[in-house]
Amino acid sequence: MDITVKEVEELPAHTFISVRYGDSRKQGPFRAGEAFSFSGGGKGGSQLPKAFTLDVFRKVGTKQVSVAGITAMGGSLRHDDLEIPSLDIQGDPVKTSIEASLRSGASPAGKGGDGPKMKQVAAEKARTYLEQHNVQSIMQEMFAHLLEQKPKDPLAFMSDFIERKRDEAEAAEGADEAIDFSQEPGLGAEALPGFGEGQALPDLSKHSSIVTDVLRRSPELYAELADQRTSTGVSLASCVKAGVDFPGHPLVKVSGAYAGDAESYELYKGVLDPVIAALHPGWSPELFGQHNRHPLDSNPAKLTKAVVDSSEGKYAVFASLEVRRNFSGLPFPNCCSMEQRRTVETILTNSEVKGSYLPLRGSQSFEEKPGGMALHQEERLRSMGMLFSEPDSQMKLAAGFGRHWPDARGVFVGDAPGLLVWCNEEDHLRFFVRQQGVDLKQLLARLTKAVASVEGAAKIAGYEFCSSKRLGYLTADPVRLGCSLKATVSLKLPCLSDSVDVPELCRSLELQCSSGGAAASGLWHVHSSDCLAISEVDLLNITVQGCKRLVALEQRLENGEPVFDALPGLGPELPPGVLPDSGSCPRRMPDISTCKSVVAACLRNDSGIYMRLRALKTEGGIGFGRCIRGALDRRSNGAALSTGLMAGDEECLDTFKELFDVVLARLPSLASKATSLPLDPSEPHCSWVRADLRRNISGIKLATCCSREERREAERLLVKAMSALSTPGEYLPLHYSQSSPLCPGGVSLEVQSRLLQDGSLFSQPRDTAALDAGVGRDWPDARGAFKLPSSAAGAESIGWVNESDHLLLRSRMQGADLSAACKHAQGLAEGIEAALKADSRGFALHQQFGFVSLDALHLGSGLQLTAALHLTKLSSSAEFPQICAGLGLAEIWRDGLNEVSCYPAPGLSAEELLERAQQNFGVLVHLEKILAEGGQLDAELTALGLA
Repeated sequence: MDITVKEVEELPAHTFISVRYGDSRKQGPFRAGEAFSFSGGGKGGSQLPKAFTLDVFRKVGTKQVSVAGITAMGGSLRHDDLEIPSLDIQGDPVKTSIEASLRSGASPAGKGGDGPKMKQVAAEKARTYLEQHNVQSIMQEMFAHLLEQKPKDPLAFMSDFIERKRDEAEAAEGADEAIDFSQEPGLGAEALPGFGEGQALPDLSKHSSIVTDVLRRSPELYAELADQRTSTGVSLASCVKAGVDFPGHPLVKVSGAYAGDAESYELYKGVLDPVIAALHPGWSPELFGQHNRHPLDSNPAKLTKAVVDSSEGKYAVFASLEVRRNFSGLPFPNCCSMEQRRTVETILTNSEVKGSYLPLRGSQSFEEKPGGMALHQEERLRSMGMLFSEPDSQMKLAAGFGRHWPDARGVFVGDAPGLLVWCNEEDHLRFFVRQQGVDLKQLLARLTKAVASVEGAAKIAGYEFCSSKRLGYLTADPVRLGCSLKATVSLKLPCLSDSVDVPELCRSLELQCSSGGAAASGLWHVHSSDCLAISEVDLLNITVQGCKRLVALEQRLENGEPVFDALPGLGPELPPGVLPDSGSCPRRMPDISTCKSVVAACLRNDSGIYMRLRALKTEGGIGFGRCIRGALDRRSNGAALSTGLMAGDEECLDTFKELFDVVLARLPSLASKATSLPLDPSEPHCSWVRADLRRNISGIKLATCCSREERREAERLLVKAMSALSTPGEYLPLHYSQSSPLCPGGVSLEVQSRLLQDGSLFSQPRDTAALDAGVGRDWPDARGAFKLPSSAAGAESIGWVNESDHLLLRSRMQGADLSAACKHAQGLAEGIEAALKADSRGFALHQQFGFVSLDALHLGSGLQLTAALHLTKLSSSAEFPQICAGLGLAEIWRDGLNEVSCYPAPGLSAEELLERAQQNFGVLVHLEKILAEGGQLDAELTALGLA
């Protein structure tokens, strides 16, 4: 007899079903699909019973108790006051005393009797010690996680786990009593002191948040709105206080603004709309005005039927959904009063969602549980990642999120497994649903049901969730506006972790991710990305499709197959873009308001250029869209050194000359500092210098537009030419490249990893603008590095083939002789071109723009110079970035040195660029020496025009 549970309504967690059929009884979790098989019925199996009995029960608590001592050595052991944690978060632990002993005649493992008395005593002492220090339970938990995650480096995983447990134990010391937060800054009755109503804006020149950028550009906005108030009393000062009080850091740009209530987004939209646009690429006030409704659609029936992981949990471990809601008519938690915050708590606890509400320890607002949850409940919630703590961010404390802590804050734990709601954390309510595996359709249905139930209780109390036509659901932090939904799927991707940049890959799939533990485990928490200007259904479909793609790539790597052809921008096809791959561009120019490229800035300044060039194309069929495709990528942050204007072939420089002219005119120039401070070739502050030279072969299309065959022809010609040099070297194709007969399949992964680390080889492009332009197509086919022997002068040279330009020559020399490095690179280029002439080829040279390069940035000489400098004092000064920018230099810190590169200068000859670079590198060394001697820079910077 087979008995199977076909359907079951939503049940509380830890619910089991017991089936009795005849003399047999079996039990299992009460869930759809659970099956029970019985071989017979009555005694002897002569007659089958005509009925079976169902019992449904819930597990109260569970605890694993070790008997390792007596199974190894015999005897018995007793556990007094054994505490069994309750599985009901509202329940208290069950206490009992248990004794375990081997039955008469049973033997310890590997022994033939009760064992010596001394060994029993030793076992009892060992057990007492392990229990006293809680070692047994920690080891059991560690091994359970170890076997679940199966990390590549189990010892590293175990070390991390034990260290984490030590931190938890230290944090728990003294936790028996609830903390009194009333005297803590920002956690009592007032927010951290600082900027407030009636005050003028301070000097914001050193501030780096998005909102202070807005106020600095348009100070009149604050003056116009400073005296305004919403109906709940929220001022603009309250909304921008966090950003004004704390300058932030230029490398970590935060919004610095928190809305105080729903009306803030309309009354103060002159300030908040630019913040929203900066946080959400693709959104703009023009596109989402009063007449353009934000899409909202949470119908589970519209979700894709695609399956993330068909292996039943090998890759997809866990999934969760989170959504935030606030009530209209009440200020958000950063601005509300204690009574208003308690109103929110009352609405939640009066809803029909089944479960238990646990106020934070120390909260006195909930009559049924004065003082908040018990210590064991707090510890359990924290261990499960279900608890929130007081804000530790200075910005959030300044904004007011910590006021009256922990009053009216708590966690509602649903009877249905995996459902919880945070009350008055950053928003009024924050809903979570979680489950093992990935069934987002079921999760969305459960989430929607819980949210609707609370909304029903709110309407009875005279409130409703606040939303706006143009912004969707409204939240305190502008980054969570929109459908306000966040989906997370935990995936095991160890092979992918070792092979590609997983965060960058997720970004290309419109997702985000964070590491789920030790790097060796390969566990990643993959999150949905933006939630503004997208519906719930579309957001979840993108998440499912993206996670499915990640799992498919992991499986390919497990099978030893390359994955580049499946990655956006690295396969044979261009990734989707706003402009067509061929033909004319649309009559209406796409929205470029948030694009950060030089091209976008030029087109914003003169949109007529787009109209005049959009339908043109070269004799080779390359249209305007292919040249500016990457420039219109809204995802690119503009950090990569690029104009966004890519020449597909030599003729593009003539066909689209109008745009090339305005882009080159807009580029920052390499400053000319006529000083007597050029970089001396023997300067000890310089560790090494490098000259980079870019060249492309005439008659072959450039990287964004060439075919696979053209790229292979460029590789063949360049490898042949470099092999013909007087000191031939070795060609090293990228791993998986099949184009070179010298090394089919490319170098090994181990060799490639070593070459990448020492800078001899390059990896796939990661900037989304370059990928959209087509630089990475057919990766890694016909790409590699030609390593040349060191010259007599000590120059180490390498030629990168088809990285972006057909050839990038790099000559590096120890010391500071920049002129020698430059001459060596130019000599190599001349030798290679001489060899190309044997095949009737040469480097592409334009009459006006000089040597042809892929990016307009490198036109002209194609030369860029770098010096690795010891600038310990200067690089620590606040003026260092401004000094570098004033000199036309870019700087990065690597291996204890400041690698300083001159801006490419299309308008300068190689000789002029070399002279200016020597002067400007010399200026930096001169300033470093002044500081090292205890001097000041003010007078020197003024004299140089850098103040």
